[in-house]
Amino acid sequence: MKLLEDVELHETPFRFSYRKFTTDLYKGFHHCHQGMELLFVHQGTGQIVVNRQVYSIKSGTFLYLQPYQLHNIQVHVQPDSPFERTIVTLEPSIFEHYFSSFPHLERYFQHLWKNEVQEQVLQNVDQTRFICELFLHYNANFANYQEHEKQHNFALMLLQIFHFLYAKGFGNPVENNLHPQRQLRYSEKVMNWLEGHYSDDLSLDTLAEHLHISKYYVSRIFKQETGSSLMAYILARRIRQACLLLHITNKGVEQISIEVGMNNFPYFCQAFKKLVGTTPMKYRNKTATKLT
Repeated sequence: MKLLEDVELHETPFRFSYRKFTTDLYKGFHHCHQGMELLFVHQGTGQIVVNRQVYSIKSGTFLYLQPYQLHNIQVHVQPDSPFERTIVTLEPSIFEHYFSSFPHLERYFQHLWKNEVQEQVLQNVDQTRFICELFLHYNANFANYQEHEKQHNFALMLLQIFHFLYAKGFGNPVENNLHPQRQLRYSEKVMNWLEGHYSDDLSLDTLAEHLHISKYYVSRIFKQETGSSLMAYILARRIRQACLLLHITNKGVEQISIEVGMNNFPYFCQAFKKLVGTTPMKYRNKTATKLT
């Protein structure tokens, strides 16, 4: 299982997976990937960890994920309770011009793409049946489009999805300010604190002191609430930051290793290859090549 999932948006800048069905074990893990992702749950129950928050998911849940945003979906799959979802993935830089004729949607699209978004989960979407019918229509007709028509028709579907979300006030920064503050889970408090300290020399004692609970409870409650061990999350967050620095800076690999809190350079390289699937230098060269 890789931290950086390759969704292959470089040649074809969009993907549409209609009613993807899982009936066996669904083992989630912390990962991220290129492109915006919109996920609608037709069947299934579980939770998603994203933006240092934990949300419940169920039939009718709509999820939005920003490009390269670390997330972890945990679903309770049983033979009589499958996980069925539709996934829409896109490279936003390719599709932004389709929104230019609709200024309010263009601003909204740019906000969800580039700004810090607090709200990323919308519940009970299937009450209107709009999203289900839209996905059904697109799936039924997509195979009939000529190759050069597919991207344009995908963009038409996107415009309708974003108009629907905009009308719902989803992710609106003004509306979000009106929402009452909910009680944070311990795992969310941990992730919020780690966001400013993941590059520090961390210990369970430090975390426990910050949360005013025992270090044994910190580990147990984090695993219970997120489905991942605390150390696995910290490692994933550090490697995610390393990917970003390799992509946008010219800093040396060993310098980046230290900057993300991993002073043991051989271990950093080993962990990077295990989670990303390649070495740091090969990752840098690959991403640089795809941008040219």
